[in-house]
Amino acid sequence: MVGCLDNKNRVLNEWYGLFKQKNNINPNLAHKYWERIKILGLPNIKKDSWKYTAFEEFLTYNFEFSKNFELNTPQHEKLSFPIDAYRLTFINGLFSPELSDKNIDPWILKINRDPNRHNMTNPIQPDMFLYLTECLSDATIHINLPTKKITKKPLYLLYINEGSDIKNKLVTSHYHHHLQIGNDSNTCVIEHFISINKNGHFSGARMSMTTGNRSKLDHVKLIFENNASYHIAHNDINVGQSSNVNSSIFVILGPKFISHRTSAQINHSGSSLSLNSLLFLSEQDIGNICTYLEHNNREYASSRQLHKIIACNYSAGVFNGLIKVNPDSIKTDGIMINNNLLLNQDATIHSIPKLEIYSDDVKCSHGATIGHIDTNQLFYLSTRGIPKKDALKMLIYAFAIEIIGSIENTILQDLVLKRFNKALARIII
Repeated sequence: MVGCLDNKNRVLNEWYGLFKQKNNINPNLAHKYWERIKILGLPNIKKDSWKYTAFEEFLTYNFEFSKNFELNTPQHEKLSFPIDAYRLTFINGLFSPELSDKNIDPWILKINRDPNRHNMTNPIQPDMFLYLTECLSDATIHINLPTKKITKKPLYLLYINEGSDIKNKLVTSHYHHHLQIGNDSNTCVIEHFISINKNGHFSGARMSMTTGNRSKLDHVKLIFENNASYHIAHNDINVGQSSNVNSSIFVILGPKFISHRTSAQINHSGSSLSLNSLLFLSEQDIGNICTYLEHNNREYASSRQLHKIIACNYSAGVFNGLIKVNPDSIKTDGIMINNNLLLNQDATIHSIPKLEIYSDDVKCSHGATIGHIDTNQLFYLSTRGIPKKDALKMLIYAFAIEIIGSIENTILQDLVLKRFNKALARIII
C-alpha cells in the first residue's frame, strides 16, 4: 500500500512538471485545473467507476512528452485507411498540416492556443484525466461544420503516436478537440488512433461534440494502438433539438489498457442518441467503458445504448453505465444493454448498469448478460461438418456483427470487419 501511495505521489509530481513545461495556460486557470486534479485524485478501487479496473502497473512508469518525428507521404498513406474523406492528421499530439488535406471545405478548422481556451467547453461529468488532458494538450482544435451543410464524405481524423524504446518510460500525447455541427447539417466523423511502432505510449484524448437543431452526426472512434500502449479518453456529447447522434467506439486487440468515458446530455425534445461500443480484449488487456447519460428533455426524446465486450486469455473488461432522468424530463425513452462474452475461464468481465429516475411518465430499462460460448450451438455446427475452430469464429463473429454492422459507411465497416477477422485468426489457432 505504501509503495502504491509513493507511486501516486511520484506520478502526480511528474505530471505537474510536464504541466509547468507547457506554460500555455492562463496562470489562474492553470492553478484551478491542477487543484481539480488533486481533489479528484488518481483512480482507486473505492471509486465506483474504477472499482474493478486494475491501475497499479500504469503508475510504475515514468512519463515524458513526445518528440516530433518526421513522416513522409508514402508512410502516411500506408498507415491511414484507404477511404475517400477529408483528412486531418495529428502526430504525437500535434496537428500536422503537411499530412492533412489543404481543402476541407465545408469544414472550418481553428487551432486555438489562447491561454484562456479551457474556459470554452465545460465538461458534463468530469474526471481527473479529463482535466489532465486539458492541462497537457498543446491546443484546442475547433472543428466546425456550418449550418445547412450535408457532407458527401466523412471527416477522417488520424492520430499517430510513437512509443519510447526506454524501459519503464511512457511517451505521453494529449488531444483536446471540439466538434460543432450547425443546424440542419449532416455528417460523419471518424477518429482513428494508431501507433507508429511497438513501444509503449500514453494517449490522453478529449472530444467534445455539440450538434445544432435538426442535425445528424455519425461518430466512429477506432482505438487500434499497439498492445504496449495506454489510452484514456473522455467524450462529451450535447444533442440539439430534433437531432440524431450515433457514437460508436471500437477497440479490437488494441492497447493493453483502455479506459473510455462518454458523458452526454439530451436537453431538448425530439432528440435521439445512440451509444455503442465493442471491446475485443486478449492476453492481459484491461478495458473499461463508462457512460453517463443525462436526460433533461421537457418532451419526448430517446436514447439507445449497446455495449459488448469479448474477453479471452487473462484479460479483464468492465462496463459501467448510468442513465439519469432529471425532474420534469417527461416522455423519456431510454434503453441500455450490455452483452459480454468470455472465451475462457481466466478472463473476467464486470457489468454495472444503473438507472436514476426522478420523473414520472418515462420508459427506461437496462440489461446485462455475461456468458461463454454456447456448447449446444458449437455442437450443432459440428454436426453440419464445420470444424471446431471455424465454428468458434462464426459464433464470435455473430456476437460482434450487430455493432460492426451499425457502421453506416460500408467501406469503413469492411475495414473494421477485416481487423476483427484478423484478430479472430490470431486468438483461435
